[in-house]
Amino acid sequence: MQVIPIAGMVAGNAMVAVGLCYNNMGQRFSSEQQQIQEKLSLGATPKMAAARLIRESIRASLIPTVDSAKTVGLVSLPGMMSGLIFAGIDPVKAIKYQIMVTFMLLSTASLSTIIAGYLTYRKFFNARHQLVVTQLKKHP
Repeated sequence: MQVIPIAGMVAGNAMVAVGLCYNNMGQRFSSEQQQIQEKLSLGATPKMAAARLIRESIRASLIPTVDSAKTVGLVSLPGMMSGLIFAGIDPVKAIKYQIMVTFMLLSTASLSTIIAGYLTYRKFFNARHQLVVTQLKKHP
């Protein structure tokens, strides 16, 4: 019974982090197009040319998750922990559950953004390892 709500929280958090990663990557590839093309012209592979952008996108997408984890118990009392305490569970046990859920959220967001970032950067390049400019333009 407890797996479904926790799995929903984990999946929702991972989806938000991946969405932020995708958005950030698109913006960075668009704004730093010149630098990427310079690296490619000097012989860098697409992965080498995009490595810094990928890392920065992953880092930026994890900021909300890390910030929310910093405030757990100090600024905000999460719903699961409060609900367990109100239900009569020992507060220490409720805190342990909340710490476990927080680590699950952090690890899932981290892994999902790393995987998504390194799988997605290739869509910005064609088979000849050229930056695809049409992918970067906004469509109406």
